[in-house]
Amino acid sequence: MAQDRLLSIDDEPAICELIKSVAEDVGYAVRTMSDPDEFREAIGSFDPTVIVLDLQMPRADGVELLRHLAKVECHAQVLVVSGVDSKVLETVKRLGIAHGLNMLGALRKPVPVAELAALLRDNMEVNEEINEESLAKAIEAGEITPYYQPKIHLTESGVWKIEAVEALARWQHPRHGLVMPDVFIPLAEETGLIAALTKRVFATVIKQIREWSAAGLDLSAAVNLSASILDDLQFPDQLLSLVREHGIAEQRIIVEITESGVMSDVARAMDILSRLRIMGFRLSIDDFGTGYSSLVQLYRMPFNEVKIDKSFIMEAVNNKEAETIVCSILGLADSLGLTACAEGVETQKTLDFLRAHNCNTVQGYLISAPLPPNAVVQFIRKWNSDKD
Repeated sequence: MAQDRLLSIDDEPAICELIKSVAEDVGYAVRTMSDPDEFREAIGSFDPTVIVLDLQMPRADGVELLRHLAKVECHAQVLVVSGVDSKVLETVKRLGIAHGLNMLGALRKPVPVAELAALLRDNMEVNEEINEESLAKAIEAGEITPYYQPKIHLTESGVWKIEAVEALARWQHPRHGLVMPDVFIPLAEETGLIAALTKRVFATVIKQIREWSAAGLDLSAAVNLSASILDDLQFPDQLLSLVREHGIAEQRIIVEITESGVMSDVARAMDILSRLRIMGFRLSIDDFGTGYSSLVQLYRMPFNEVKIDKSFIMEAVNNKEAETIVCSILGLADSLGLTACAEGVETQKTLDFLRAHNCNTVQGYLISAPLPPNAVVQFIRKWNSDKD
């Protein structure tokens, strides 16, 4: 197994030396630096598995660097270390999660050596234990658990109500707690376990919808469909059998597929997606706007919904180009009779912008982080009752 690699940036040489010493003792290969340009270059050349990031530096603060890590789709675990107060640290940690980063944690300076070593050691143990055999057992044992991020919809009366959620897979590991999807989804794709994982998630979500219905919540749920499932011509029949077994209406399942997934085999994808629509399921094209052939897919495929990629949404109120792209997608969706959903909404200013431009469905950390199943009912009831 390749050695774990730690990349650290801090403008205090003593902190760099401390982190280097602790990490090397645990077993990491380490690079430390204080220059943000050197750091950005090292993300690609060193390919770190862990990044330790200071927040307060003269030439680029940690929030800017988090944004850069998200932009380059860095999959490293990110540990924030700073002398700022704990509330700011926690906010920055949530911001990193909102950017789609794998946040390992946040530590206040002076750096607690024992806690740092424990975090790094635990992360290394997780990487060693996440393998094909353990993932296969986890899928079979039901350890892959969907968390649910609420989606709000602007009703005719002008209030935002929660009517749907997106299911996001998490691994509830018996030793290491909650393992995020960027750790195990690539493994599932590489080993061919993604089909079994995806089908297990769909089955769990369908059962959950039935439980919510019994509790008086009529929610729809979006589930991400792996591109590998678009090779399985039996999948539409299997999904239909599941919803009928549990007495769930087909339109309450939203099947999300990325453009790249559709492109892997266009003819077969058209076959499967068309059958899903005929059966009554809803279809959403995810991460819209990030691929060169998005417009072609909207023309060819029977989608109900366009999800505007968060990279545009998060910049729309501050960047004219991003604003133009978002407005263009909203206009396109409206002209094609599609629902447009904005993901990555983090601020009230962004929500107000989307409302002003007739985007009526949104999700993001402004509304809620992904919630464990047992927290969904209470959260949604409180949100919706507060809007009455």
